[in-house]
Order: sequence, then C-alpha cells, then structure tokens
Amino acid sequence: MKINEGADGFKDRTAQRTMQGKAYMYAELGKAAQVKKVFGYQTSEFMKSLNLQKEHDTDALCMATLLKKQIIPYDRNNFYMISFRAKQTRRIYHDLPQKGRGRVKYQVNEQSGGFKKGDIVLVKDKWIKQISSIYSSGSLAFRRIRGEPSGCTPKKCKLKKKSCSVLWQKAFL
Repeated sequence: MKINEGADGFKDRTAQRTMQGKAYMYAELGKAAQVKKVFGYQTSEFMKSLNLQKEHDTDALCMATLLKKQIIPYDRNNFYMISFRAKQTRRIYHDLPQKGRGRVKYQVNEQSGGFKKGDIVLVKDKWIKQISSIYSSGSLAFRRIRGEPSGCTPKKCKLKKKSCSVLWQKAFL
C-alpha cells in the first residue's frame, strides 16, 4: 500500500470524485453565467482593503468583483443561494423489507401533467417554485417556505423552465 493511498485506495477515489464534481459544477454554472476562478489570498486582500468582515456572503461579493476591482455596496438582502439537485434517484429498494413482501422496489413517479422533478413552475399565478417530488396521487411537491404552498395539482401550474440541476434561491439571512 502506498503512503498517499487510504484503505483499498478510497482516498484516491474520493479525491478523483471531488475533482469530477468541481468540473461538473463549473460547467453547469458556466451555462448560466460567466465563471472565472480566483485564489483565496486574492479575495482576502481585497476584502481587507474594503474593510469587510470575513463572511460567506462577503467572500462571494469580493470574488465576483475582484478581477475588475469593482466596488459594490454590501447589502445582505441581495444574495442568492446556489445548490444542486439530482435529476433522478439512485435508490433501488425501500429501506426496510415489508412483511410478507420482502425487499420492495422503490418506485419514482417520473412525471405528472407534463411536469418532471426539477421543473420550475409558476404556481397559482403567484409563486415561482421548483418541483422537488411528484406524489403517487399526481400532485406536485415543492420546498416548504412559510406563507407559500408546499404542493399543488398540475392544473394550477404553468411551466417556466424545464428541469435543471442548479437551484437558485433568495438567501434568507
């Protein structure tokens, strides 16, 4: 066994998967906006020159404006969170065997009313939501946010954008 290798080579495989994930992330973000890479020390120096505290959102602001040395007023209410959502599940069976049936295959409702998991929809002409799941009844489920619907029938939704794996949402700090 090599010194750099973990048990059964897991350390190397983990590092390889991480790098593949980064390449995928840059490619997906590149579809939505121009992506450039900067180093942490550059961001840190720029942040200190602007007298900003070390926070995730100030890091993001400094990274976005570093190359042009652009100074944008810092406003915590103007930030978005970016996350990734799998387009399909890799799950094969339910967690626990069912009495008399053994291991039962996990079934996913792929679509309902022409909508798929991950689609961005306008719900009741008021809210823009991303479909997180489709129930066996055919209704669509969304991320729960207070004051907004967590589910709806396809008839009350209009498609805004087809399924995507990058999720943008307003940051509530």
